[in-house]
Amino acid sequence: MIEIELRFYSTLREKLPPEARGQTTLQLAAGATLADLAAHFDLPPTVIYSINDDHAEDLTIPLQSGDLVRVFSAVGGG
Repeated sequence: MIEIELRFYSTLREKLPPEARGQTTLQLAAGATLADLAAHFDLPPTVIYSINDDHAEDLTIPLQSGDLVRVFSAVGGG
């Protein structure tokens, strides 16, 4: 098992209970990836991920214990 820090922003905060205020610690199976995290929370494919403050586009990246994963809604405009 690994343990990560998870932060959801904007409307994604609704994926967690209100008292979590968009933040939680999550245990996942060793070898879990961003794709596994996305599936766990049923996240849309348009979200943006950051692992330890580095932008992450490759959803096959294995997560490590202690990682800080931030998940942002994609914002569009024109």
